[in-house]
Amino acid sequence: MKRNVFGALMTLIVAFTVAVPMVNAQQTIMSANVPFAFSVGDKQLPAGSYAVREMDRATLIQGSDGATSVLGIYAYAGPSKADETKLVFNKVGDHYFLAQIWTSARGQGLSVPQSKLEKELASNSGPQGGVETVIVALR
Repeated sequence: MKRNVFGALMTLIVAFTVAVPMVNAQQTIMSANVPFAFSVGDKQLPAGSYAVREMDRATLIQGSDGATSVLGIYAYAGPSKADETKLVFNKVGDHYFLAQIWTSARGQGLSVPQSKLEKELASNSGPQGGVETVIVALR
């Protein structure tokens, strides 16, 4: 009898230990309405509403449809200020590439590495690279 109670208690402890971080990992940091299609790494995302979620050491960018998402581990870009809640895109020609994620909730900025396509387009667009910065507010 003691063995069954002990086994059940250990099962509950393990279940709670696993469940609490998973619930916490789905916490929405911010959301944004991105009015243009854009790339994150090698993945193309359509225009629309997106949620930026913290997932332990990774960041999930998920469309409001639930089917469109990108999960990545991005480099530290620096500490953010209270008013820095934004997505920063590089526009090269007609293409938009997510470059940085700044959230005051997390207290830091994240830098998204350039994709091969972004590097190629920037190098082919002249000496200045033809790169324009576009900012979309997070809320």
